[in-house]
Amino acid sequence: MGFLSRIFGRSGEDGLSVPPMDGVFKPNSRLDDATRILDLPGIDNLALAAGALHCSSADRLLRIDLQAGRADNLRRFGRPITAVAGSPRGRLAVAVEGIGVEIGGEGNGWRLLRLEQRYADCITAALFVDEETVALAVGSQAHAMSAWKRDLMSHGASGAVIRHRIPTGTTDILCDGLAFPYGLALDAGGNLLVSESWRHRIVEPQSRAVQLDDLPAYPARLSPAGDGGYWLALFAPRRQLTEFVLRESDYRREMMATIPPEAWIGPDFSSGNDGSLPLQAGSVRQMGSMKPWAPSRSYGMVVRLDRTMAPLESYHSRADGRMHGIASVVEVDDVLYAASRGAGTLLRLDLAGEVPA
Repeated sequence: MGFLSRIFGRSGEDGLSVPPMDGVFKPNSRLDDATRILDLPGIDNLALAAGALHCSSADRLLRIDLQAGRADNLRRFGRPITAVAGSPRGRLAVAVEGIGVEIGGEGNGWRLLRLEQRYADCITAALFVDEETVALAVGSQAHAMSAWKRDLMSHGASGAVIRHRIPTGTTDILCDGLAFPYGLALDAGGNLLVSESWRHRIVEPQSRAVQLDDLPAYPARLSPAGDGGYWLALFAPRRQLTEFVLRESDYRREMMATIPPEAWIGPDFSSGNDGSLPLQAGSVRQMGSMKPWAPSRSYGMVVRLDRTMAPLESYHSRADGRMHGIASVVEVDDVLYAASRGAGTLLRLDLAGEVPA
């Protein structure tokens, strides 16, 4: 690859250019304009079980009462919850950092699945294939979920997608060598799809066929849309400064060795709350305000995809917004619910009769 291609090209891992947010990805303020249902620190992992909406907050599993606008505690797990999945019959799969996956539900007991320890620390997404089978995305076999920044800065590619049969306790590896798989979905044919965050794409794991590539932000979780397509949450923007740091190995290693992870140059679920953290010149406040086009470390973004994974429309919270770090979304009866982990807020967007922006 030539020098200019390495600097300005977007193909391969050496390029510094990032895709523009244009066309379908044109920025707007639809997430900041959405209705705020409730505030819950670090809300994440939205999941439907028997029609009831659930979420996590740190080590707590909660059921959301949408009518009352509150979240009721179901259980504390003692360690951070990293993924939640629900089944049509009400079963819940809850991944807990350092422990693994527990299967249970309201009124039922909980039991721990027999998984190898290398999978237990960084389960990023779960999906019931049927009532007796759960698919799991393992973001990294080298780092815990809480150390996701280290995995990114280490060019991590030890992620995997596994399938576990609950009655027999057997586990099959469907795909490995992934760069932080962060979301799972089933297509119309029952095939798994996975969002591969560090490579900014969606792939079919067993064939490695790329379904959607070169995204302008880091993809997180996938969920089904009512029209047969999909919703994709993207938790932070890609930036040229981050791409530069990922390419400069000596600088990156010294940064990782000498300063705390929260001060590293790179993406995050929220930003702008600490004046000691790094920023690009364009993110300096002018006249007391942040410009919406500023190159921020965090962002809010949700994309609607059709059945073929083609993007149709997007919802944004720009640099000057607050609804950043969207890592999970769920559609219920023509209403989209999005969890802003950065703001600690559950958002409601009514889809019926909406005109795409």
